[in-house]
Amino acid sequence: MLLRFCLVGTLGFLVDSGVLLFITTAGLGGAGVGRLVSFLIAACVTWALNRRFTFRSRASTKSLGPYVLLTGFGALLNVGVYWLWIAVFGEAPAMLVLGVAAGSIAALAFNFMVSKYVVFRATFRETPP
Repeated sequence: MLLRFCLVGTLGFLVDSGVLLFITTAGLGGAGVGRLVSFLIAACVTWALNRRFTFRSRASTKSLGPYVLLTGFGALLNVGVYWLWIAVFGEAPAMLVLGVAAGSIAALAFNFMVSKYVVFRATFRETPP
């Protein structure tokens, strides 16, 4: 299950950093606005994939709200590390992506525990990979 969660997280990272790079390089927003938008889009993608692939949940779409809210606490850790990273290394595109990666890794354990034991706890069917 953790491996599936990490695979979904990797896809979420690609969505997060891709949207962030698009917004910042297209001049649609800076590192802060771009990261807010990219996080929300990535959270929706990871929720859908974790619901179906990682936890094989029968949860209704109503679980999206709690998922985004609770992983929002993980996002505070994630974004805190991201801001620290770009404060130290700057806002070059590569540094933005590395900052997203560092933040994602920092929040991984918290988000897995929240997803497994709170958001999808009553509805997932643990099956062998």
